[in-house]
Amino acid sequence: MPNDATVPYEENPTHMIIWLDVSIGDPSRYQHLKKAFSSKSDPKHEIPVELVDADYDEILRVEGPLPIDFEGVYFLLAAFTNIESCINCFAQNQDKRIFFITSGSLGRDAVPIIIERFKETFTDPVTDEPYMSIYVFCHDISLQIDWALDYRDYIQIFNFDADLLSRMIRDIGDYFLTESKRLLDESPPNNAAAYHRLSWTKELYYRYTKMEKVSMKKELGEVDQLLEDVEEELRSSSDEDD
Repeated sequence: MPNDATVPYEENPTHMIIWLDVSIGDPSRYQHLKKAFSSKSDPKHEIPVELVDADYDEILRVEGPLPIDFEGVYFLLAAFTNIESCINCFAQNQDKRIFFITSGSLGRDAVPIIIERFKETFTDPVTDEPYMSIYVFCHDISLQIDWALDYRDYIQIFNFDADLLSRMIRDIGDYFLTESKRLLDESPPNNAAAYHRLSWTKELYYRYTKMEKVSMKKELGEVDQLLEDVEEELRSSSDEDD
């Protein structure tokens, strides 16, 4: 199997998580979700270190994307406690695939602005279908219905952060699988980029099965077959270069 030493590593990820909530810096909040983030892993497979509260203070202070490790996947993370800074981050990262977490109280005002200004960020460029990748966290879902219904094609609402994390892991895995297939359909196929995304998909799907205690035998079988095909292509290319 190829490893990150033989497959070119992507230094600039095109995917990121934006998180908007006044309580991000509170050590007692979002304990499940925070455990999913750690310091950036690198191609040498250094062991990621779980982020501590001081790290979140730094992320909030920077007000811009910083490299992190999300469940074994190299990601960018930007966190905000106010809507204006969050909107500015969206404006500066329109070239990226964004997964957006927001509290219900801030999302009520932020989501309408974001969908109006950055609708393409939450729209599949190939199928023109909306991405349901806005994750709203609140204590009482019923209190969000009045505004959320207008954006039901884009948002999912949760009152437990563990449920939000599980859903986002599955959604990101699905996204990487779709992207890998499109990369393989290019002429010529972008095997190196597809390899990374398939590896990330497998990592995330495994994590999802453990969290939800469900089987993804069919989906993982498809990923394994694609990985096998890509690895064979990468080996062939390497042999030709020698």
